[in-house]
Amino acid sequence: MTTNPPVKNVVVSETKAGAIAIEPPYVVSEKKAGTIDIVPPTFLEWWGVVFVSCAGGWILLIGSGLLIHFLRNQPAIPSLVGLSAEQAKDALSLHKQLFDQWRDSLTYIFDLLVTKTALPLVTLLLGYLFGKGKS
Repeated sequence: MTTNPPVKNVVVSETKAGAIAIEPPYVVSEKKAGTIDIVPPTFLEWWGVVFVSCAGGWILLIGSGLLIHFLRNQPAIPSLVGLSAEQAKDALSLHKQLFDQWRDSLTYIFDLLVTKTALPLVTLLLGYLFGKGKS
């Protein structure tokens, strides 16, 4: 003889007063009857959420730091006062090359620290933690 578990209440919203009563019997399919349990996350799943939070913070910290560094230290636009047209063209061309090199170096650093390091690890670990079937 099986006994049904007590009625569980699920709170819909903290601002609304009310609850949904889950009453037995819990029918999963027509051929099989059973109970539906809302289980808390496992230890690994909980640490997976913590890991995602840390990885998101890492990505935000690196991205913000590189953006601030880029905006504060980018090459200054050269002064074109007193230069001939050919000299001004050469100065602007040199400035464009310097700016492109500066931008590419920071893009490479972000790519190395975030895209090629943090994101594959996060994807690998979270795919394992949350993608495995529960038996």
